[in-house]
Amino acid sequence: MLVLTAAFWWGVEGYAVFEGGYARSQIADGLLRFSLLILTPALVLIWLAAAWLRRRVGEGGYWQMLGLVAMIWASSVLATRMLLG
Repeated sequence: MLVLTAAFWWGVEGYAVFEGGYARSQIADGLLRFSLLILTPALVLIWLAAAWLRRRVGEGGYWQMLGLVAMIWASSVLATRMLLG
């Protein structure tokens, strides 16, 4: 639930940053758009798919898949926040 709450929070805050025009560089703007349009929906979809695949991949594989996706998403959000100031 914490990861899904963070995805919702980033969706709201990232959209506000995007609409406010706070991205000062093309790299920050591109990473912001990528994290909002691609990574956040992918995080939610993979989170739901992992719950469905839990029986097939086992408990260890389930947490590895969720951890990997959450780390990729969190590093993108962190890099975006650092580039925005």
